[in-house]
Amino acid sequence: MDSLPVVVLVDSNSVVKERIRKILSDQDITIYEASSRQDLLGIMEQNKNQINLIVTDIEIDTDRNFDGISLIQMVKNKSDTIPVVVVTSESRKDIITRYLREGTADYILKPFEDNYLKEKLLKHINVESLTEFTVLKFSLKNYLEHEIYKAKKGNYSFTLLKISFQLNSQAAEASNEFYKHAKAVYREIKSLFWDSDLYIQHGYHSHLGFFPFCTEENSKVISDKIIRKYEEFKLADPAMQNYVINQTYSTYPIDGETPADLLEALEARNTETIKPKFTSESVEPADR
Repeated sequence: MDSLPVVVLVDSNSVVKERIRKILSDQDITIYEASSRQDLLGIMEQNKNQINLIVTDIEIDTDRNFDGISLIQMVKNKSDTIPVVVVTSESRKDIITRYLREGTADYILKPFEDNYLKEKLLKHINVESLTEFTVLKFSLKNYLEHEIYKAKKGNYSFTLLKISFQLNSQAAEASNEFYKHAKAVYREIKSLFWDSDLYIQHGYHSHLGFFPFCTEENSKVISDKIIRKYEEFKLADPAMQNYVINQTYSTYPIDGETPADLLEALEARNTETIKPKFTSESVEPADR
């Protein structure tokens, strides 16, 4: 089941929680609020393996001896994959050091600028742990904004790829076999790429890839490898002769320097249909 990212705000101060809610109000995020250990435990039980971020102050439920350190330790015992971001006015170096040693993902001091906090929080939502639908619906624009910022600072290119997978015009209407084949095609193409690349299945009909340090010239290398891998796959399964896949690319900064520019270029560019062509050359992870 597709679901939105889940963020939990843990703070005894309702004003702070409301401000963070407003900061994130333009994002497709499910937000829960907790004021105590029991609140947080209940939310974690209700959202098993689905919490993407916890935001907490140092002082939470002082009457019950539950502070930020206790929270981090409790969360670690439940899951070692949920980032905890501390937002507090406590600026003492020994306190900050202790929280960092305990494993807090970020330590943000009050007062803060809204945009600064928003950027920090969105950075800690693990894109790759989300469903493909959620990645595209919620965080693609934010993900690209963050990657554009890094590419500008590092003075490097990156490339977006969109692949569409469909029956050819002579084939029969899609059946249950289509969905089986679509999953298989996704697995085969994904195996070409590095762990640092983002490659996700968007429904059954398309895939989306993000390749850092990939120039326009490098994207042609990736395209050739995808073609060879797909043709090998078609030879191994005759039923795949009824399908075609199309590729489109956009590259930063040649095709634009904003998320909107890159996505518009991706959609506007004429697709390159993969032709029936086979080479016996082995297929290695995409070189760039």
